[in-house]
Amino acid sequence: MTSQPQQTPRRLYLDNAATSFPKPPAVAGVMARFASGNGASPRGRFAEAREAAALVHRCRERINALIGGESPDHIVFTLNTTDALNLAIHGVLRPLLRAGRRPHVVTTWFDHNSVLRPCNALAADGVEQTRVECDPATGLVDPEDVRRAIRPETALVAVNHASNVTGVVQDVAAIGRICREAGDHVLFLVDAAQSLGHLPVDVRAMNIDLLAFPGHKGLLGPTGTGGLYIRPGVESRVEPIRQGGTGTRSEHDVQPSMMPDRYESGSHNTVGIIGLSEGVAWLLERGIDAIRAHERELIAEFLDAAAEFPESLRLLGPTDPDARVGVFSFVHDGLSPIELADGLERGYGILTRAGLHCAPLAHRTIGTAPPEGAGAVRLSVGPFVTVEDIRYAARALREVAAAVRPA
Repeated sequence: MTSQPQQTPRRLYLDNAATSFPKPPAVAGVMARFASGNGASPRGRFAEAREAAALVHRCRERINALIGGESPDHIVFTLNTTDALNLAIHGVLRPLLRAGRRPHVVTTWFDHNSVLRPCNALAADGVEQTRVECDPATGLVDPEDVRRAIRPETALVAVNHASNVTGVVQDVAAIGRICREAGDHVLFLVDAAQSLGHLPVDVRAMNIDLLAFPGHKGLLGPTGTGGLYIRPGVESRVEPIRQGGTGTRSEHDVQPSMMPDRYESGSHNTVGIIGLSEGVAWLLERGIDAIRAHERELIAEFLDAAAEFPESLRLLGPTDPDARVGVFSFVHDGLSPIELADGLERGYGILTRAGLHCAPLAHRTIGTAPPEGAGAVRLSVGPFVTVEDIRYAARALREVAAAVRPA
C-alpha cells in the first residue's frame, strides 16, 4: 500500500505589523514596468527623467492628500520609519545642543526603539528625557500626563500613534492640542508606523508637526520606502542629518534649503517610490474609512474569539475594537512565544512574529519582558485578511494552547 503524501497546511500571513503582504497587484506591476521601460533618475532633463520626476511627485501628492498635509513638497522620502524618526529627533535636538542648550524631550513607555535609541544616544550629549508611563492593562497614555511632563525647555514630544505590541491607539489629537497650547517651542512628532493606512490621520486637525511613516506597512508599498511629513515652517528647526547631491543648486557646495531637497541627498529609490504611490492610490480609491471599517470587523471577530480562549492563553491590550488596530499579542502559560509561533506555523501555516518587537519598555509595562517573560507572539492583519482567516487563526491558537498543559 502506497502511503499518501502529507498535506502541507495553508500559508496565512499575519505579520503585517512588520511589513504588509500581499500588496495590491498594481504595486508590483508599476514597479516592473518602470524598471524595464524607463529606469531613469528623476533628476535629469530628458523625457524619461521628467516622467520619473512626475511619478515621484505624484506619490508626494497622494500621501499629502491621505494625511491632510499642507504641501506635497513637505513629504520627505526616507528609507523607512526608523530613518524618518532619526531625521526628526536628531534634526531637532542636535542644533540645540550645539547652541549650548540642554533640550528636553518627552517620550512614552510604549515607544519603539526607533524613538528610544536615538533619544538615549542624544542623552549622552546632554538631552534630558521624560518617559510618560502607560496603563499596564492597555498601554494607553493619559494626555494630561504629557501636559505635566512638558517643561519650558521641552523641544520635542514623541508619541507612538498605535502600538506594535498591544495595538492600542493613543489620543494623538488631544496630545497635539496640549503641545500647541504649551507654545511654539514644543514640536509634536508622531510615529505612525502602525496607524497610517489603518486609521484616519489628519496632521492639521491633530496639530502634528512631524509625522514619521513607513511605506511598506499600511501604505502597502515595497520595503525600503518611508517618509517624514514636516509642517511648513518647521523645516527651519529640523537640521538635515545628511548632505550631498540633490540635482539642484549644484553650483553651491552647501546643502540647499528648498523643500524637499533640503533632506533628500543622493539618488531616490525611484522604483520603490513609484510602487508606494500605487499602494497609496489603492487606499485613496477605497477610502480610509472603509479600510478602517474592514479592520474593525476583523478586530471584533478576534476579540470575540479571544474571550473564549483557555485561561492559559492571554490576549494583551484593550478589548474595545475602537481602541486598537489589528495587532494582537498573546502569551501562554506553558509555551514560550517562540514555541507558540513555531506551533502555529508548523501545524497551521500561520506566520506570526514572536519576541519583544523592538519595544522593551512596552513589554516591561505589561509584564512580558525578561526576566518575567520573553515577550509575546504577535498576529497582525492587513486589508486582504478576511473574517474566515481570523476564525482559522483563532481556532489554531485555541488548539495549540489546549494541547499544552500550563506549567
